[in-house]
Amino acid sequence: MTVERPGLRLLITMNLGFWGVQIGNGLQLANASAIFESLGADVSQLPLLWLGAPLMGLLVQPIVGELSDRTVSPWGKRQPYFLAGALLGAVGLVAMPWATNLAQAVALYWLLQLALNISIAPSRPFVGDLLPPRYLTWGYSIQGFCIGLGAICAAGLPWLLEHVLHLTPAAEATGTGVPAIIGGAYMAGAVLCLGSPLGTFWTVNEPPPQLTNELALESESETLNPMQAIAQAMTSLPPMMRQLAGVQALTWAGIYCIFLYLPNAIARNILGAADRDSLSYAHGVEWAGLCTAFYNLVCLGVSFLIPVLSRRWGRVTTHATCLMAGAVGLLSLLLVHDRYSILLSMVGLGIAWASILSIPYSLLMDDLPERQSGVYMGLFNGFVTLPQIVMSLGFGWVMRHLLHGNRLSALALGGILLGLSAL
Repeated sequence: MTVERPGLRLLITMNLGFWGVQIGNGLQLANASAIFESLGADVSQLPLLWLGAPLMGLLVQPIVGELSDRTVSPWGKRQPYFLAGALLGAVGLVAMPWATNLAQAVALYWLLQLALNISIAPSRPFVGDLLPPRYLTWGYSIQGFCIGLGAICAAGLPWLLEHVLHLTPAAEATGTGVPAIIGGAYMAGAVLCLGSPLGTFWTVNEPPPQLTNELALESESETLNPMQAIAQAMTSLPPMMRQLAGVQALTWAGIYCIFLYLPNAIARNILGAADRDSLSYAHGVEWAGLCTAFYNLVCLGVSFLIPVLSRRWGRVTTHATCLMAGAVGLLSLLLVHDRYSILLSMVGLGIAWASILSIPYSLLMDDLPERQSGVYMGLFNGFVTLPQIVMSLGFGWVMRHLLHGNRLSALALGGILLGLSAL
């Protein structure tokens, strides 16, 4: 099934659908809280409302991964799930800005997270299916590039709609309090979320598995249902997966600090905005959005260096070095007092982000049996989602009683966690 010598065109087209799905994911990361608040959610409710993302990842990805391992169809075993998730995701993106109450918005958010995880689950083993081992780091680096590019596109869609199509940020075109540019960005995101996987489907030939006599006998004797197969896989995790478990847990606990607190920390703690209603706060949050786009831009450039550095230093040393760069970047925010110095800190974060999105998956894929790569990749996602669930449920207490509400201290804690993961 693997391609012996893949060209750059194949590396890009096999990840094109992943890019479109990441635009949908980026729109949610940037705007879900604003939509919830516009429909009456209190700020203290937001961590619980965000639980849909890690919970859906924890539940859906192992199941879809296991199902895709055993799927036999004329279109391959992974791509039917790409398309099903993308179609459902496009529907969710179109509907989300039109929710008329908080319950509807939360239900649509969970639906969208279900759809995105259905599409994301087969994307990791899809690369492993088509590429030989020596090209895996390249394949996952391109996938990391697509995540960064998707985040930048999602962040840039509202600006593009405002300045090119002249939609006004204050217009409530959806009738729900959601700005017109956000509603328009979700519509554009729906087109890209569906169109990109279709582009992969039309340009990449994923051959159906060759049903040899041995494989046919195994298929006929297979009696485990998906949940039994997942439970069985959990009892025999590959050695590399066990080694990476602690690294991933610490890494994603640190990354979740960034997701939760980076914009407000930049606006309030670094740039000194007085309160949420001040003009300086609005400008601070806007600058934080540019900082997010900047570290994703750094991620794009570093993604192409990761394979080169991995060949020279080895993947483990490269990953540890990149994680430490992210730790230094976050901790350096304690010393920053102006907006342009923040960008220097974001360089370290972008370096770490490029490695986080590629090297663990290439390390793991080397150690997985091909016929179970989907279910193991889905289980591996648990080391990403479980720390986020724990943080959503318990980090509020840490913020109140240990960090005294200081968002910058939360980012520094994230840097410490990245440093521990590097070690």
